[in-house]
Amino acid sequence: MMLFLLLLSFAGYGLFFIRRYNIAPAVIPLFLFSSITVVLFVAGLLNLLQEAAYGIFIGGLLFLVYIAFTYSKKKFQMTSLLTPAFLFFAISCVCFMFLLEDYIFLHYDNFSHWGIIVKELFQSNSLPDESTIITYTTYPPGSALFIYYIVTVTGFSESMALIAQAILIAGALSPIFIFCSWKKPLYIAGFLLLSATLLFVDSRSFYTLLVDPLLAYLSIAVIITAYYYRDDWKYMALTVMPMLSLLILTKSSGKIFLAFCLLWMIGLFFRFIRKNALPMKHKLFTIGYMAGCTVLVPFCMNLLWSRYTANAYSPDNQLSKFSITKETLTDINKSPEVIETLLPEVLDAAFDVSSSMVQGMLMANVIAVSSIVIMIFLYKKIPRTLVSATIFVNVFYVIYTALLYMLYLFLMPEVEAEKLAGFTRYQSSAAIFFVGVLMTFVLKEWMEKQTYSSAKWIPKIAAVVVSIVIILPFLNEGRSFFAQNYADADMRPPASNLLTELRQEENISPETPITLINDIGESDHGFLRHLMRYERMTANTFVHTMCTSEEEQKQLTEDINQSDYLMVLNITSEMEDCLEGNSNVENIEPGSYNIKNGVITSKTES
Repeated sequence: MMLFLLLLSFAGYGLFFIRRYNIAPAVIPLFLFSSITVVLFVAGLLNLLQEAAYGIFIGGLLFLVYIAFTYSKKKFQMTSLLTPAFLFFAISCVCFMFLLEDYIFLHYDNFSHWGIIVKELFQSNSLPDESTIITYTTYPPGSALFIYYIVTVTGFSESMALIAQAILIAGALSPIFIFCSWKKPLYIAGFLLLSATLLFVDSRSFYTLLVDPLLAYLSIAVIITAYYYRDDWKYMALTVMPMLSLLILTKSSGKIFLAFCLLWMIGLFFRFIRKNALPMKHKLFTIGYMAGCTVLVPFCMNLLWSRYTANAYSPDNQLSKFSITKETLTDINKSPEVIETLLPEVLDAAFDVSSSMVQGMLMANVIAVSSIVIMIFLYKKIPRTLVSATIFVNVFYVIYTALLYMLYLFLMPEVEAEKLAGFTRYQSSAAIFFVGVLMTFVLKEWMEKQTYSSAKWIPKIAAVVVSIVIILPFLNEGRSFFAQNYADADMRPPASNLLTELRQEENISPETPITLINDIGESDHGFLRHLMRYERMTANTFVHTMCTSEEEQKQLTEDINQSDYLMVLNITSEMEDCLEGNSNVENIEPGSYNIKNGVITSKTES
């Protein structure tokens, strides 16, 4: 019921923006979602997060009443909303809701940060600070705030959190359809296949709250929206301002995409100046207006977040993974062997033709260049926008790869840099942006060529070929989109169920210290530790996955001495030998146990 009311609230704002400001329906969802996120961020800084959430919700319902009144007075035509973009957004939201219904968090990074910050926001109704369990303190809260808004209104569940991010993704993909009309249904199908392709590039991330693909979706939306309003700089500034703010509030690497979005808009500005003979006063006003909306406001959001973290955390906790400091930029802190091999490894990974992402980008280049050549031959005119987009995305990828090299060289720990940890995830952002921007303008150019009187069948065939060919490299990822498998995910149900049973049997609180044993013979890379932090929202669970050395046995004994309970998922004879000095139980089996004065006494079952 509350989800239905929330959707009505969204509809109220959307209809108002169309009725009052005539914003393109394709842009409305993302414009609305990014504006809500910015408002919530500012409210969070003022410690008014919950009040702002309910105020936004009620405000949307009031706008809906207002629109219903104006519609009854024949002042508003609902047919203006029925565009291909709106239909895509509506159907996508419904499909995503059914797809993610009853789904739970399984991916490692949901428990290390992206899921735990949403849960923290929901429980505290405030931005994270020193009192919270958040460890990546400098990570911006952009997408988490939007998810917080939805779960605050509807009630918290992991499936609803995933649905909320999926709704945001649907809104970010809607501007791709901004050039479509019902008169050319073939191209609507082409853009629909392109949207599916972009989702398939990193299909695994859709079932998580990871934001790397989201950065690319947002950036594509900004590029397309800016181009759509290229001759109306007032509307361009107003529509992209909250989008750029959300981009920079979603992740620190959003600044890279922000910079390229600004470069694109600078190019559009020079085109506008060259096309229109404007007086110098008008030019200066336009420059100032755009700079304020597209540069000043987003970087003001970034500055506010930096100031907030500086005040909310002690100096020891103000730095987190990948924080840029003077020390990290002057002290590489890598062995000569790693430094020597790092650049070749980054280049090999970035241009590995066996990768579906590289194949997709190469295919996009081939399609774009072929389209340019054919259009020049057939229509005797250079498609300047497509040429510019082709050069733009290729320059972007080269610079993005160079920045990834700098990331591994200066910011990432040597152990992770040596194996290029997370490279596929970072590359997915670039691949989505590359393919999304380039293919949107390829399809747009062919759609416009259909108006020529001669050979109208050529653009139609081109649209079909482009749409089918670009999805081919990602067909395997498309199949996995509907069959998700995560390493270590099978650990969550037994661990979560065991904790639930312990909570039902004993009066434990988040502060109760617990030792958890999952004797799998090797480290689980911190999965259970992060899972327990997420489940309990404290760091009071000591996880052990092996006991093969004196040091590990000593640490296990110390943790047992601090704990009130023991949870066992898997155990071997070697682990039982390590517990012998701290146990009165003959055969320790999977289950929960009481600990008194550092001694395992009995099972917790009554």
